[in-house]
Amino acid sequence: MLDKVKNFLGYVWASPLTLLGVTYAFSFEVFRWYRWHGILGHSMVWVAEKKMPLPLAWLWKGWGGHAIGNVIVLRNQPGEKSTILCHEQRHVEQCMRLGVFQPLVYVVNFLAIKLGCPDSHPYYDNPMEIDARRAAGQVIDVVGVTKKLKEKFEEQK
Repeated sequence: MLDKVKNFLGYVWASPLTLLGVTYAFSFEVFRWYRWHGILGHSMVWVAEKKMPLPLAWLWKGWGGHAIGNVIVLRNQPGEKSTILCHEQRHVEQCMRLGVFQPLVYVVNFLAIKLGCPDSHPYYDNPMEIDARRAAGQVIDVVGVTKKLKEKFEEQK
């Protein structure tokens, strides 16, 4: 019973962002740039179509998906154990906990890292991204791993 109450309050708390996400995803679905996939967990999921216009495709470069409230848009059809879907579902959970403050907390973290941590990456070292990567079983220290790989590559030359 307590979980149902927490989930209900999470949906309400995230609803302003979810409304924005649904409006955005549905608008793109009307143009057939996104396709409705279904409800997975706490998330309403859309998938980007390959026939989207070039400027939109360019914006998707390097992204596997994104979440706005309880809305997830994925670049590709999610598999049964989709890492990207799991990552984005953690962002949905963050929205359900932080509500309309989630984007603000995300941006404040991003700016604090950008301005105050010169050896860190504002996206990869953002605590909200680390939490989502941890939930999805992805590499957490992307900056550190990249640095080590570059060092090994240089040694082999």
